[in-house]
Amino acid sequence: SYYNSAGARFLTSNNMAVAKNQFLKVGGFDISFPMAAAEDREFCDRYLFHGYETLYVPEAVVRHAHPLTLGTFWRQHFNYGKGAHRFHKIRSQRNQDPIKIEPVSFYVSLLLYPRKSTRRLSTALSFLIALSQLANASGYFSAKYSPTG
Repeated sequence: SYYNSAGARFLTSNNMAVAKNQFLKVGGFDISFPMAAAEDREFCDRYLFHGYETLYVPEAVVRHAHPLTLGTFWRQHFNYGKGAHRFHKIRSQRNQDPIKIEPVSFYVSLLLYPRKSTRRLSTALSFLIALSQLANASGYFSAKYSPTG
């Protein structure tokens, strides 16, 4: 299931704990990423590639937030998309299997999930989720088709 705690493919760096020797053995974070966008995703992928396992522990909560305007929210998710493109390029250089894209049903569920909240809140959350996905895809394709991408 999606919520399976064993075998998580990705943990954000603000919510990750790794033994120092393992972190160093796999090479730490790739400093060639120009911004904080997908370097943690690439690290997790490389960590798994080296045979280590990850575990999601929902009881371990770290509060981490950025005060964002609509513009900075867009920029952050756009940069995540650019980072995702870089991650895909690096991963393909390791000759690993292609990254699995979630099925359309996943994204539909993502957009509908906020409906469990109040109507006003659910509309705002659904809008922000849709905007984040659009910004992410825009950043990805911007990087893919840029002359330096």
